[in-house]
Amino acid sequence: GVIDCERCVHRLQTELTTLKGVRGVQVDTKLTNINIQYDPDVVTFSKIEEQAKRIGADISTHVQHKTIALEDLDCPDCAKSIEKTVNRLNGVIWAGANFAVSQMHVEYDGTQVELAQICKAVQGHGVRACPVEFNHKDEAGSIRKPSTVANQFILRNWKVAASVVLTVAGGLLGGNSIASKAILGLAIVVGGWATARSAIAAVKSRALDMNVLMSVAVIGAIAMSDWLEAASVVALFGVGNRLQIGAMDRTRESIRSLMQLSPTTASVVTRDGVQALPVEQVNIGDIVSVKPGERVAVDGVITVGTSFLNEAPITGESSPVEKIVGDKVFAGSLNGNGAIEFRAICRYADTTLATIVHRVEEAQAQRAPTQQLIDRFASRYTPAVVGLALAVSVLPPLFSMISHVKPDWYFWCLRGLSLLIIACPCALVISTPVAVVTGIGVASRRGALIKGGAYLEAIGRIKAILFDKTGTLTSGQFHVAKSVATAEISREDLIAIAAAVESLSEHPIAKAFASENHRVNKHRHLKVENFRAETGMGAFAEVEGVRYSVGNLRFMRQLGLVTDSVGSVDTELRNEGGSVVLLADSEKVIGAFLVSDSVRTNAAEIVGELRNIGIGTLSIVTGDNRASADAVAKQVGVTECNAEQMPDDKLTHVRTLLGANGEVAMVGDGINDAPALALSTVGIAMGAAGSDVAIETADIALMHDDLALLPFLIRLGRETRLIMLQNIWFSLLTKGILILVAVSVGLPLWLAVFGDVGVSLIVTANALRLRSFC
Repeated sequence: GVIDCERCVHRLQTELTTLKGVRGVQVDTKLTNINIQYDPDVVTFSKIEEQAKRIGADISTHVQHKTIALEDLDCPDCAKSIEKTVNRLNGVIWAGANFAVSQMHVEYDGTQVELAQICKAVQGHGVRACPVEFNHKDEAGSIRKPSTVANQFILRNWKVAASVVLTVAGGLLGGNSIASKAILGLAIVVGGWATARSAIAAVKSRALDMNVLMSVAVIGAIAMSDWLEAASVVALFGVGNRLQIGAMDRTRESIRSLMQLSPTTASVVTRDGVQALPVEQVNIGDIVSVKPGERVAVDGVITVGTSFLNEAPITGESSPVEKIVGDKVFAGSLNGNGAIEFRAICRYADTTLATIVHRVEEAQAQRAPTQQLIDRFASRYTPAVVGLALAVSVLPPLFSMISHVKPDWYFWCLRGLSLLIIACPCALVISTPVAVVTGIGVASRRGALIKGGAYLEAIGRIKAILFDKTGTLTSGQFHVAKSVATAEISREDLIAIAAAVESLSEHPIAKAFASENHRVNKHRHLKVENFRAETGMGAFAEVEGVRYSVGNLRFMRQLGLVTDSVGSVDTELRNEGGSVVLLADSEKVIGAFLVSDSVRTNAAEIVGELRNIGIGTLSIVTGDNRASADAVAKQVGVTECNAEQMPDDKLTHVRTLLGANGEVAMVGDGINDAPALALSTVGIAMGAAGSDVAIETADIALMHDDLALLPFLIRLGRETRLIMLQNIWFSLLTKGILILVAVSVGLPLWLAVFGDVGVSLIVTANALRLRSFC
């Protein structure tokens, strides 16, 4: 990659190591190579790459990342086998397959391996590999319809149905005649061919998955001339997988419904009139017309018209939002009764809706800590039970032979084969990801974007929450309540200059000056150059060629511009409640402003609810002045308040709470609070809709300014963890009972399959209860 200079190295290392999951960053002395150690179950390379690009560093020229839909994937073990096969390909950096979402995320070096080769390796397991693009076309250019998966489901169902019918027919003929064996053999071939093909691919990749175990069990039953038992295993296994896929499709509905929100065409205003174009052809700057009842195709800014838009799929806000000229609109929003036109501000693939879909898919694919623990357990459990099955099949007959007793090979081999089927860890492996995927989907429907299962689990364990004040506990809708000139300058000029300096700032207070300037000076705008922000302090800029600075009292004191009179004005304004912003030229402070903000109407209620659900420590940390911070703390009912804090001070508070409580959530705006958000156990960004930085920085992004989501997410995290534990213990208990019965009494193969598949369906159904969580 490319890193411009040595002074950039430290910043790059600092920025990357703030990401959760990044263990270490080393740059060589020539500044041409970077070595990043990271946990792909926590952070993907694409996120690392995006973090680097934000500070101007290109850390990769060959690494590509792709999401591949695994259609017809019918078991969690198969996903593991596919993952292992792809990871063995030369040039693949990391591949993670997830049965719960039927997808695989792969990061690979495009100079060493092509996407087609990766898809071919997947298809060797009998699974269709379809690269996912956030558009309405696949890479071959054909239209992808929502019914594609359903059509494949129907196509596969006839084989299962035929296998069941043939098995029943063969059983009615007695199971031992030549005709019945022929029919049962056909049932095995029709219903078991896909399983056998997947088993062969798994063996080649040195994986011991369910397809291998089931194939061995069927072959073993045939070797013992028990054709009916073999066919019953194939038929029941096929029926169980079909039911499992049907149940799993319900967990994927959140993504599928989001994908279908955006229209396929957009009405673009051209010189020749309004033209319907595919959404992929809408360019930045195009004017798009939206009629009443239509959906917005891409993100944009309204240029003509007024209307109410339903943004629930994006922000979770249930009530329609009024939009006027200058307001932003999001792709997927449903227009109300007004006709509007807007200017596109991004391409279709870069919309907020596309970002949400991508992040939710990425989050669902990453393994939660409990899931990683279960995967490690299953990797040891399966070989252990297979070894037990082999011992049960061979050792008792051998002991009989040594004792000069005729060995009953059929009896013991049947027990061994039933143990092989029980060895499938499907129910155990699927017990956690289904709950995680469902929980993340539920949160996304409410307007909360959770980055992964690790954070869904963690939010349920939170015992302390640290709040930023501005834009979190307060509305963030500032207004200039008062202005005082401390030099010979008119009020109009004072406001115009302050608004000019703040015009390039991302701080919420900047909008207050823009609004006040519009009210006082109408359309007067001054030329601004060389803007530079000082985080947590203020900013510099040249206005009409003159250098000005705007910021708080601490900032002006560092510049050596604070006099006794300036201090008195600052104290007087501060005592009125609100934030004080000072404006200075190169020699002196020339004005002061009192900027006020209002506490959210439900803030006190939410704080009380958080206490009621067991959050013992609630604290405010803000860069605002003490009087303003204390006033807000008193209104919302927070006893601990830390004012006039710099970003480094916020980090200190997070470290302190981590030491005292172990699990801490930080709630902020996702930009100024980025270091504290990154250090906390769970970083939560408020009002992240339309802000890529907020979505990237936080572990959980609240797309709308809705504090009520905080207690909801904590309860959701706790319920998800409870269901995961229920599933794990139920799976372990039933597996243990089945193993004991199979070894001591014996278990018909069809009953072993029924038990294995039945438990998988039960844990899936239990996890799907989360879909109704509110």
